[in-house]
Amino acid sequence: MKKKKGSIFKYFEPIDISSAISAPDGDARPLDDGLGFFSSTQRKENLFLNRFSGNDIMDIAARVGMVAHLKNLGFENLFAVVERDEAMIHYLKIYYDNQNPQNLLIDLRLSESRFVPKGEAFAKSGIATLDMIVIEWLSAENPGNIFDPTKPQLPGQKKPGLGCLNYLMEMMYIVGREVIKDGFMDIPDHMHGAIMYSRKFKFFNPVHEAILQAIIRDLKGHSLLDISWGMITGTIVDAATNAPQVYDPSEQIFPLSRRMKNYFKSKEYQKKFDEVYKKKRYRFDYEKMTALRDEILKSKKAVEL
Repeated sequence: MKKKKGSIFKYFEPIDISSAISAPDGDARPLDDGLGFFSSTQRKENLFLNRFSGNDIMDIAARVGMVAHLKNLGFENLFAVVERDEAMIHYLKIYYDNQNPQNLLIDLRLSESRFVPKGEAFAKSGIATLDMIVIEWLSAENPGNIFDPTKPQLPGQKKPGLGCLNYLMEMMYIVGREVIKDGFMDIPDHMHGAIMYSRKFKFFNPVHEAILQAIIRDLKGHSLLDISWGMITGTIVDAATNAPQVYDPSEQIFPLSRRMKNYFKSKEYQKKFDEVYKKKRYRFDYEKMTALRDEILKSKKAVEL
């Protein structure tokens, strides 16, 4: 479903908990013994975000309705595997029947990072840093399904989806409350990803959010596939400038903390959003898009875009 770009880390600082907490003199206990679920778990059970076991994750999945949804699709004997690598990336994988790669349904990889907003646009927010859970990778694919006219292939997509994004977002909310973070952060590679995430996520930059919502408003008669290809082919045009609207990947946030929610509700954010949203108007040259799309697909596969 998504693939991260290397440039994501330019606004992040790693969290070094060892520099923030030191054991008292003479106390020979391992530091992590006093940190509860924030402790290192390499020598203990693997826990997702240092908090949730595989069984915990499946309990949450059942609570939000995702287990029932997957079973309705024909997948039984569901279970979760959680891991963490040396780069502190947390892995959550949900399989059916057995732990073979062809039985993988959901692959979610998260990291914990400190987001440092840059630029004049954020100066009035009063936010210096934000503790975020960064979505490094997310795929939710149906391994036994194929693309057809009712389920067309989106750019960058390998296999048809499972239709479970809403359930995953509900799970994120529950998990995020437990680990006490400002929010989840994602940088979608494609316009269709930004639109799908916009159900719960907002661009940190109000200008980017306004552009996204204006495109959704003006192109509401078109499919997600059409809009994604329109952005790739430069056929979604800003009516005021007569120039193609360029998709500029940036930070999209699912707010969890009060200060993060207050930022999106602030007068400054809303004022800038309204100013751009009301001004923007878009038109879509659908015929040109289809011609350019067909030409591109002669030399490239959709999954490569």
